[in-house]
Amino acid sequence: MTDAEALRLQAIEIAAERLLKARGLLSTVAPAERAVIEQVAYAVAAGVANCLLEEAARSRALRAALRDSYLHERTPMRSASPKSYSRAHA
Repeated sequence: MTDAEALRLQAIEIAAERLLKARGLLSTVAPAERAVIEQVAYAVAAGVANCLLEEAARSRALRAALRDSYLHERTPMRSASPKSYSRAHA
């Protein structure tokens, strides 16, 4: 797994965990609206990861902060491939 993939996967895992915690609140909206909310959450997570990677390319301080966790080859903590994430990036 590449460095960028590891950071993006971590962001998606965090989004998935937050959506799971919000499941009760999300049950009050229509299924179609819930799907849109989930897609947006995954897209935002991916966007944040991309922004961090872009900024790390320009910022020595951020690159150093991310280096130990993401800016080297590593294996994922667990596999996560939410369908909503796939749809948001299609």
